[in-house]
Amino acid sequence: MKKILTVVMLTALMLALATSALAATGLGSVTSVSVTAATAEKAGSVSAYTTMCAVTLDDEGKIVGCQFDAVQPKGTFDTTGAAGEFNAAPQTKNELGAGYGMAVASPIGKDWFEQADALATWCIGKTVEEVLGMQTLESGAPDEADLKTGCTIGVGDFLKALEKAAAAAK
Repeated sequence: MKKILTVVMLTALMLALATSALAATGLGSVTSVSVTAATAEKAGSVSAYTTMCAVTLDDEGKIVGCQFDAVQPKGTFDTTGAAGEFNAAPQTKNELGAGYGMAVASPIGKDWFEQADALATWCIGKTVEEVLGMQTLESGAPDEADLKTGCTIGVGDFLKALEKAAAAAK
């Protein structure tokens, strides 16, 4: 009987400890839309740019997992509003990987997915509030010493998506 009671108490203690370390995951996204009017000489265009974030928070509100991605479907239309070309199922920037081609234009030689990953890695161990309070340059790029060597892209929409993801995790 004493052994059974000890096992039950140890099991209860382990469950209590495991429960306190449970994490919550949330998803968030931010979308902007751009439209250019059609003319007799040129088709109009529409594009939606969606930045997404998945974040996992521990019970103390620290980020233990984070991933960013973005997708940009585009389409065209004529002066009557009739649809032209449309990429209905575009790949995300993470899916495109090096095929996105940003590394050649990047001052640090890194493609979009590498910079988004650097930001996500930088977020680990911080609270959402600490990440949202990061210093940024006028361009919107991070101005944090331990991040700006890995990420030089504007992070405004990343931070908005993270904030939404964190709210959804609660």
